[in-house]
Amino acid sequence: MRYVTTFIMASMMREAPALADKKLYSASAMATAQIEGKQHYDELERQGVLGIVRKTRIRGRLADGVPMREGEKMLHLIRHGQGFHNLLGDLYRDFGKTVDSTGGDKSGNPYVRPEIEDSPLTAVGRQQAKALRPTTRALTGIELVVLSPLQRAAQTAALAMPHLKDIVPWIGHPLVQETSGVNVCDRRRDRSEIQDDFPWVEWGRLDSEKDEFFDPDERESARSVSDRGYDFMRWVRARPESEIIVATHSAWLFTLLNTVIEADSSDLSSWFLTGELRSVIVSFEDRASPDEL
Repeated sequence: MRYVTTFIMASMMREAPALADKKLYSASAMATAQIEGKQHYDELERQGVLGIVRKTRIRGRLADGVPMREGEKMLHLIRHGQGFHNLLGDLYRDFGKTVDSTGGDKSGNPYVRPEIEDSPLTAVGRQQAKALRPTTRALTGIELVVLSPLQRAAQTAALAMPHLKDIVPWIGHPLVQETSGVNVCDRRRDRSEIQDDFPWVEWGRLDSEKDEFFDPDERESARSVSDRGYDFMRWVRARPESEIIVATHSAWLFTLLNTVIEADSSDLSSWFLTGELRSVIVSFEDRASPDEL
């Protein structure tokens, strides 16, 4: 019931988030966030991944100025700015077309168009990323930047925090890549192209030149995305850094905050808008025995 209550509050009661520049968000984009959040919640429920119990319990709360306790980490989660695929989805809906953002129905799905493979940022998306600069500059404790290898996330990170390029490590990580399969916008470019565009980022975790994981006929399961999120959080726990920026994607974030991290409020677990940043403090607790699983 916790998850049902969380989603209902998020979709029906949550106020518009504090955004760097509200003028950069059209009514269509705001409506799309509500629609896609509902679609993805229903898909998580349909696939039975809500309420998964794992060996390590991970809890999250919005950063509220209270100092972190021992063993906690602070993550600044960023959804990329508007990509061309997002714009295309908004246009489809403006003309009355139904878009299944989960990839379950490919008919009339703009995200499968070959023209938007590894979709880059639009002009608005670039502005949304740049609008984050005052916020990221105020985060004086950042020790690491982690980013998805999809170019819209990498572009957002580069535009939102150029001051960190030579200050802290940047790691491209496939565990934070968007849900894979079917939607061509979620197939990454060749590793060599990514390295050429973002040479200061460490891309060693991409183990192949091509995106071998992408399946044009089948969408990655919600359990697979959830497991990737859990594996990423275990990786975060093992890292020496305490404060990390993660530039990633909406469905990945929604899955993380509804099936991996026990979010303490709908303000944390609801669907992200493009170019939105939320800061969360996470804690880790190993369960004492198999009986707790």
